[in-house]
Amino acid sequence: MAIGTVKVWSKGNGFGWIAPDNGGHRVYVHRSGVVRRDPERSAWLEVGEKVEYQIGQRPKGLAAINVKTVETAAVPVEAAAEA
Repeated sequence: MAIGTVKVWSKGNGFGWIAPDNGGHRVYVHRSGVVRRDPERSAWLEVGEKVEYQIGQRPKGLAAINVKTVETAAVPVEAAAEA
């Protein structure tokens, strides 16, 4: 999974852009691609929030999918076993 930072987020429209940590072009993200584990929080992101994501196909082109904030992202099984 890629890691990046939310640079733009429009709460009114439910979409924004992620800047990948490894450089490259910014990635479009729609609220439908955001996964929240905390039911108290909606599928909204905040500018400056660190996220993990995958690139997937949406009707209008490529976009971030399976977007999770880094603090709520699952710990990989290999990392958990090493701890």
